[in-house]
Amino acid sequence: MKINITKLGLRKKSAEVKTTVGVVEKAQNLQIQLLKSDAVDFTNDDPLAVLEAQKKMVQGLLQFMIDIFKLTDQEVEKIKSTLDFTDFQNFMAYVLFRFQGMSDEDWETVTKQQSEESADPKENN
Repeated sequence: MKINITKLGLRKKSAEVKTTVGVVEKAQNLQIQLLKSDAVDFTNDDPLAVLEAQKKMVQGLLQFMIDIFKLTDQEVEKIKSTLDFTDFQNFMAYVLFRFQGMSDEDWETVTKQQSEESADPKENN
């Protein structure tokens, strides 16, 4: 599967990821970890537990990215120092949806619809 990685700011524009059983299993494990982190109440839980859950989530996302894109230490450092957190989360959502069978065109359609809905909430009434 070819994944567009231009948002990472690396020289490569895309990466070929072989969807082996092991890679799919890593994607599923990451999704389970993300769902578990969604259970954390960021407003009422212990601040230490919240911070630890957030850190574990970021580390899991980074490790998944390192594993599937076979990133070097230099590439990882560049991503960490240049990509803002929202863009990082959006990119990882894109990657995980690609593993669930969504095409680049489908992703663009969904994100465009979400942008339009958030830009003019009156249309939803």
